[in-house]
Amino acid sequence: MQTAILPLNSSIVEKTRELCGSLLELPEYKDNMAHIEAFLADDSAKAQYGAFAQLGDQLHEKQQAGTITDTDIEGFDTMKAELNDNPKIDKFLGAQDSLNGIAQMVSKHVAKTLELGRVPTPEEMEDSGCCSSGGCGC
Repeated sequence: MQTAILPLNSSIVEKTRELCGSLLELPEYKDNMAHIEAFLADDSAKAQYGAFAQLGDQLHEKQQAGTITDTDIEGFDTMKAELNDNPKIDKFLGAQDSLNGIAQMVSKHVAKTLELGRVPTPEEMEDSGCCSSGGCGC
């Protein structure tokens, strides 16, 4: 059994909850959620996306087995283009990317703050690479 690092009533948890509440009020969040909800309400779009995901899984298995063909790849590319032509799917995928980007940005800021022992400057956030030392070449 894992014990909690912070009690549920700690000031850090409370500030995190405040941040989360603020995120939910952002117009960007609301717009992204509207796109996700529109996609989820469209059975045709969900089926099209599901078929694409299933094909992707099948091609991944073929690639691992070394049996993937150019025809397989062309079929995948055609289906991907059809997804991008569907506005609900295109907006859904963009919304997912946007929300993931927000989550990564918040996580990156928290990690950098804990690393530095202070709130990082915007320049430090731009400069922080994969290993935060700037010299790893990644």
